[in-house]
Amino acid sequence: MSSYHHGALAGALLDAAGKLLAEKGLAGFSLRECARRAGVSHTAPAHHYGDVAGLLTAYAARSFAGLADALSAVAPDGDAARALQRQGVAYVGYALALPARYQLMFSPGPLRRDDPALLREGLRAWSCLADAVAAVTGRPTPLPAGDADAALAWAAVHGIADLLINQQLQLPPDAGWEAHTERMLAHLARCWQR
Repeated sequence: MSSYHHGALAGALLDAAGKLLAEKGLAGFSLRECARRAGVSHTAPAHHYGDVAGLLTAYAARSFAGLADALSAVAPDGDAARALQRQGVAYVGYALALPARYQLMFSPGPLRRDDPALLREGLRAWSCLADAVAAVTGRPTPLPAGDADAALAWAAVHGIADLLINQQLQLPPDAGWEAHTERMLAHLARCWQR
């Protein structure tokens, strides 16, 4: 077994959790297998995260942080509607890159939804998209949590991602998912700018 100095084990367990989720999904996830993949004893995950819910919550918080980073990497260029479209593509692309991670983030399952890190990173991702919506609508930021326009944009990109992951969305032959996402958000932007 590998030995990790203090601080590195928690990250190694999160890395192993991500790989295990990608391979086996939530149904095939176990602390024991995660520990084996991290090269530590089967009790190590419980020491750092308490239980499966603790480890998966920490991984989901890391995943929301990654989503927020992907959304915030889309720089506004003076065209608010275009920036929102590019954020939508970043959102769906993030989901499609590792679908098991994305599905965990929104799973009704074992996550501790009141976890401070999960709440903070989820709000940071929401705020990135909400700020882009505010720019399109000409409203001041920050938009309040649950704002209808921001929720509509989130629902649009989330729905596209979920439908694509589950192979339930038939795309027009002349458009890939990127163009489809951009078109949907362009339509929303036109509605808001009237």
